[in-house]
Amino acid sequence: MNPSPFSHPAPRRGVRVLLAGTALALAAGCAATGPAAPHAAMVPSAAVPTWSVTARSADLPPGVYQSAYSARTQRLYATSAVGRPPVKESRLLAIDPVSLRVVASVVPALQAGRTDGQVQAVYGLTVDDARSQIWTTNTRSGSVAVYRQADLSLVKQFPDDATPHARDVLVDDAHHRAYVSSPASNLIHVFDSATLQPLPGITLTGAGEAPKPMSLALDAGHQRLYAVSLNTAEVFAIDTATGRQAARYAVPGVQGASGIAVDSQTQRIYVAAQKSGDLTVLDARDGRVLQHLATGAGALNVAFDPVHRLAYVANRGAGTVTVVDEHGTIQAQVNTGSAPNHIALDPQGTAWVTVKKSKDDPRGDRLVRIEARR
Repeated sequence: MNPSPFSHPAPRRGVRVLLAGTALALAAGCAATGPAAPHAAMVPSAAVPTWSVTARSADLPPGVYQSAYSARTQRLYATSAVGRPPVKESRLLAIDPVSLRVVASVVPALQAGRTDGQVQAVYGLTVDDARSQIWTTNTRSGSVAVYRQADLSLVKQFPDDATPHARDVLVDDAHHRAYVSSPASNLIHVFDSATLQPLPGITLTGAGEAPKPMSLALDAGHQRLYAVSLNTAEVFAIDTATGRQAARYAVPGVQGASGIAVDSQTQRIYVAAQKSGDLTVLDARDGRVLQHLATGAGALNVAFDPVHRLAYVANRGAGTVTVVDEHGTIQAQVNTGSAPNHIALDPQGTAWVTVKKSKDDPRGDRLVRIEARR
């Protein structure tokens, strides 16, 4: 079955300047776009911040998960999925980064072989600008799908259980590969992004029990794909030229490692850990720990901005995003409210945070745009 027709809905709710009505807290020394919240978070660092941070938010459909920015279309794409199986409500969204409005959306196709109305709900995603496509993960069905950027029409839906509990997906244009993490196994699934055919996966070998890969990060310049393991606190480096595991690094003192980013210029790896609520920076060449700092409860994901050389950590439990410079100084604690889930970056260094609704947040489900300036 094909997805529902492409549509151009009117925005449900308007864009909001954070702090005006959504209680965004910014660290001391940072600029805000409205009056200060009554309990603004302080920078837990002795160094004086040198960056100012502004933020705006807009409401999104329920169940928002991840986002990715396309330089080709100059659009932000996002996924949403609501509830537990059978998941009947899910959307792939196209968002105008200027107005923060949803300009188009599509509902995934029904999951074949089921009679309970579950759709091929979309969770993780990435853009393939070389082919004007979007890759999504269908976590509930253990699959992946490819959509067109132009009209969000379905290009290909892979079979169920092709990638058990598929989580993150990344595309390596240089080698025509799409990589999908599967925390249900110790495997990175691989697809040919040109022919849309499955390829042999990459088995990750750790020091003890089988690792459970979560987030992925690509350093195209050094031909390295990085994966972080939830249960074993390990980082795995994969040679994208050979498709083989090239190195394994332990991340000492952390629990629940789930987010990873890489700085290609300095070859530093950034690891966010949920249970320990922290950020660890490793040297990608030998695995040495360079920095370690607390960021907030439930540090789920991290993104590195090479333009301003800042790392953004989504602290899902704390309801904040921590902004850290390359020297390990916390520049800001942005109170996004609810549960920040994922961070995407655009070529200008703007951070796009998808925030999921929690039971204590009557609004939730929104997009926060964070911009840093000196």
